[in-house]
Amino acid sequence: MVFRSFVVLFAVFGTLAGFEMCDGGEFRVFPYLQNPQPTSMTVRWFSNSDSPASLTVRINGEDKVYPSVGEQSQSLIYNPFKDEPGGPHPEVPWRHTVRIEGLQPGTTYDYAVRQAMDVHEAQFSTSPDSNTPVRLIVYSDSETEPESSTVAPVAWTPSTGSNRPPGIEAYPVNQTVGYQQNCRMIADRNPGLLMIVGDIVECGGEQRDWDEFWRHNAGEWNSLASRVPIIPAIGNHENYAGPGGAYTTPAANFSTDKYLTYFETPDNRASNPKHRGRYYRLDYGPVTIICLDSSDGKPHQTETDTNFNLDGSNAPDFSPGSEQFRWMEEQLKDCQLNARFTIVQFHHTMFGSGPHSVPFGHPNFSGQAGIPMRVLLPSFLKYGVDVVFSGHDEMLERSQVEGAEQLPDGTSRPHSIQLYDVGMGGDGLRGPSEGFDNPYRKFLCHNDVPEKWNGHKLESGGKHYGHLEVNVRPTAEGQWQMVIEPVHAFPLMDETGMVTNWERRIYPDTVILNSK
Repeated sequence: MVFRSFVVLFAVFGTLAGFEMCDGGEFRVFPYLQNPQPTSMTVRWFSNSDSPASLTVRINGEDKVYPSVGEQSQSLIYNPFKDEPGGPHPEVPWRHTVRIEGLQPGTTYDYAVRQAMDVHEAQFSTSPDSNTPVRLIVYSDSETEPESSTVAPVAWTPSTGSNRPPGIEAYPVNQTVGYQQNCRMIADRNPGLLMIVGDIVECGGEQRDWDEFWRHNAGEWNSLASRVPIIPAIGNHENYAGPGGAYTTPAANFSTDKYLTYFETPDNRASNPKHRGRYYRLDYGPVTIICLDSSDGKPHQTETDTNFNLDGSNAPDFSPGSEQFRWMEEQLKDCQLNARFTIVQFHHTMFGSGPHSVPFGHPNFSGQAGIPMRVLLPSFLKYGVDVVFSGHDEMLERSQVEGAEQLPDGTSRPHSIQLYDVGMGGDGLRGPSEGFDNPYRKFLCHNDVPEKWNGHKLESGGKHYGHLEVNVRPTAEGQWQMVIEPVHAFPLMDETGMVTNWERRIYPDTVILNSK
């Protein structure tokens, strides 16, 4: 059963004046938040028809009503390259987007969306000022698809030093359940932003995979996105149309058009309109987030290419001299002067130990390595980037690179960058690949958290679905810190190995960064 109002999940919010909560089937995707700013917020939703709609926001004790006329989103048709299972498919939905202006920074507002007789209500908070503590959640590789509910759980290679009993080769629950628990624990922490660093869905061109994603985030299973803005990055799977289309140029453009239909980001003012929405900057309290598009390196099928299957699509180049690169350096230069902490996010991890970190020329090279992203590292060091969030290898791994930050006065100082693969959102739980090594690795879940079993009951350790929790706050002495904790949803088992409940646990690799 689909929850038709937020009153079930967030009854404490109350009801806006004049609204009664009604059951109905008008929402295809519940209202969710985008592009947060200190004085504005976007609320977006999708409806099953062009029925009358409105958004009501309570501002200074008064209800302000924004009528909305939906626009049918032709980009959300089901895959034209090969029929998607599960038909007949519903009609293309109508998209509603309301930008609310004139708000106060760091302020929480009640809102309600009426679509015909169906009402959904929640709250949002505008971006805070730079002196306000914030909490961010980061993960990658949720790769949602309906099959996750029916296929067997993923392969689960024992972690180094494990005493796992023989015969256990798959994770104890399927990917749908694992992602559900991850989302539930995220919602319990009330973050200000949810950063999803690519591979959001399994096939960017398959509409049913996007439908599945929103069931988890603005639908029947969880409506976290109704009160926490999603800050996305494009992954290789957002470029992948699925069977029949794969990474061909028309298929990749079709797939990323779905991504761009769902997400609104700050304008990057790219000269090519097709590059807008694919990379951007977001200032949020004491942090600045620079999001890059790592989809396709140039030249094609060389050691500088992140996707040997993708060529000629709308993906922007990221190499030195490209427009995205020049834009990035302008933003980093400004961040060095004005941001307490600078975060960069993109999908393809620079340094890793998994299948997409195998170097060019190696027999096991995947053709989709993140290694080409290292071309950006000198700029990250030069301008003092604090942390890089990526995914792609589908494991929890942290690397640290040392170098020097070049200061505006011409001097320099030692600087280190933390680089994460946090591809533990809801898909694979991989172990490292063989035949190479990551010399910058500081923590790898597979190696550093051995499973401890008591018979068929796992008591601690192992690889699990999860995320990073990032808290940015001042100390008692006034020094600002960024505290990064790797969180996982731990499956509590009975003596037979059956999962009976879940517990939020933190891996032993908390990192604390100090502002300069």
